[in-house]
Amino acid sequence: MSPRASLLCIPLALALLAGCASTLDLERARRALDRGGRSDEPVLIEDSPVVLPVPEGVSASSGQLRTVPLRWDPVISADVGGYVVERALAAEGPFARVAVLPGSNTTLWVDDGPAGAGIGQAAELGDGVTAYYRVRCYASSGRIGADASEVVSATTAAPPSPPTALRAYSHQPRKVPLSWRASDDPFVKGYRVYRSPSFRGPFEPLGTVDGRFQTIYADTGLGDLRVFYYRVAALNSAGGEGRPSEPVRAVTKPEPLPPLGLRVTEQRLGANRLVWEPNVETNLVGYRLSRQRAGSDQRETVATLPPDQTAVEDTKVAADEVVAYQLIAIDEDGLESDPAQPITVTSVGYDFHATAGADGVRLAWNPRTDEGYRGAHVFSHGTFTRSEIGFVKGASFVDSSAKPGGSYRYTVVLEREDASLAPPSAPVEIRVPALR
Repeated sequence: MSPRASLLCIPLALALLAGCASTLDLERARRALDRGGRSDEPVLIEDSPVVLPVPEGVSASSGQLRTVPLRWDPVISADVGGYVVERALAAEGPFARVAVLPGSNTTLWVDDGPAGAGIGQAAELGDGVTAYYRVRCYASSGRIGADASEVVSATTAAPPSPPTALRAYSHQPRKVPLSWRASDDPFVKGYRVYRSPSFRGPFEPLGTVDGRFQTIYADTGLGDLRVFYYRVAALNSAGGEGRPSEPVRAVTKPEPLPPLGLRVTEQRLGANRLVWEPNVETNLVGYRLSRQRAGSDQRETVATLPPDQTAVEDTKVAADEVVAYQLIAIDEDGLESDPAQPITVTSVGYDFHATAGADGVRLAWNPRTDEGYRGAHVFSHGTFTRSEIGFVKGASFVDSSAKPGGSYRYTVVLEREDASLAPPSAPVEIRVPALR
């Protein structure tokens, strides 16, 4: 004999000794053993229904969030041990038992959708669900009444309605703020925001907003001049989501237009003057001009200028240097334009050159007296040294120390009347022919 069969014999034997060995008592003892000996739940007999009074005054309340409260009039009868509640999804059934309530005075029960015995087709109540109910009595002996009450119905609260007055604010820098009207539904606990690049979707969830009266959301980190569509759905406190609102459209703020007409209008030794056309935008904070020197991958800022200034002089260029200039416009929100059409410029030099003669190496240059220069320092370069070999007020110099067969390297630096210096010239190299 199995251990379970042995345990079953104990209550059966006790029942026989007590003189209550009817079929009903034996069945009740078996069922008590199946429940592990718990006595807090009645044991019902499924077969052999009995005639008992039918509960009256059964009512079910609609409009509750995923719950249906039921109540009925108590049945005053010594034969009644409690009530059985049955539920269906259609008036004609099939009905399944969802609650067993001991005590004839227990006449209120709230259906919150827990899984019950045989419930099958309706384990949980959702939003906007209509359920049908009937109530039976059961006897103190556990037998269920043959007749049920009239069928009543109730409908749970509908899913939240779409939020109204949804607005998406355009022309914001790289973001779209949203606002809508708070839901009148007291069951709403928040909202879910969706976004799509197209009116027809697909719409992807962006995030949720907690709180019925929290009706603002900002979609950030967007690009410039981007088009998006948004819709919002309300969420109830049971996790249900209603239909979304109709889509609304927003466009992020565009970046400024690239400046036009960047050009060099004047050059002098060590300086390039650049100008451009003013932008049409009214919300600019200025321009930024940068340079990139030939052979370098670094871009250096020449100047950051207010919006009413469209000319600047770059005084940090070397003689004969090749530089590329780039100009962008910046608005008050920090958005930057694409660069203006870049230009490449060769800076003014010395026209410096050298020739070898019988008297040495003759150096010549443009003295640029019209730019205020009064003379020139002449330098000779060794492998690791630089030596000044003369200062002249003219436009030429003869290095008489140069020897036939030697190689020489020179630079020139012009000096202004105030003793300030120009950038050095590009070096020139020359080899003096050997004597024959």
